Amino acid sequence: IPKLNWSAPKDAKWINEGTMKCKTPGDVYLLLKSSDFCVHDVLWKTLKEECRDNNQYMKNNNSNSPIPKLQLILRKWCNLHPSMEFRCFIRQHELIAISQRNHSQHYPHLMKDWPNIRDNLVDFYQDYVQHRFAEGRVANYVVDVYVDQKDRVWIVDFNCWSRTTDPLLFEWSELVSTPSLTLDQDAIEDGEEPPEMRVVETEQQVRQDPLASYRAPIDTVDLATMTQGDAKQFEEFMKLCRKPMDGDEESSEDEDDS
Repeated sequence: IPKLNWSAPKDAKWINEGTMKCKTPGDVYLLLKSSDFCVHDVLWKTLKEECRDNNQYMKNNNSNSPIPKLQLILRKWCNLHPSMEFRCFIRQHELIAISQRNHSQHYPHLMKDWPNIRDNLVDFYQDYVQHRFAEGRVANYVVDVYVDQKDRVWIVDFNCWSRTTDPLLFEWSELVSTPSLTLDQDAIEDGEEPPEMRVVETEQQVRQDPLASYRAPIDTVDLATMTQGDAKQFEEFMKLCRKPMDGDEESSEDEDDS
């Protein structure tokens, strides 16, 4: 799975058969090139460098800290069940909230399992993450985790404590103010009161998928407008967009030979 410093090409899965799983360098390049999210990372890096070259960045930020280098990260592909992915919100080194990661689906088993999952995540955070992430220099951050069938917790990614990070089933107005989550900070520190955990309890609570508008290229919208809804022309266009398989290439070669 490819990603840059902060963004993964989730918005470009449509061009890679609906997945971020890459088998060749060409798959990686295709995803990165087609992703608006990754382009944002690249342009942000370029903009900061231009500002620094013009001495505007240093003046506006009053900082001599270097601009992070743009990095490409390749991760091992794993089949994760989306119902067991969770987002943990850490404020002042304390785990204050946990949200179901895939909030666009209702998973009935979470209604029964969430108390045990929450306790497991709290123990994992206290044992392996608290005051260890960034050597304790960062007090506010967000971490995505996965719980496997053996109740083992795996860290998927770290995210900024920022409104650019999706709060999922919470609101940032709640997260920045602990009392709004009806939590007592002293009780949390003493381990007496756990953080609030939210899951989608009913089908009516399902949220809109934030990637729903990235399921097809914008060209399909333009084509639908040009063809005035002609289904045949649209189907022909989708056939052209389909990634050729090995068998397709062989059959086309056979046709050429004949």
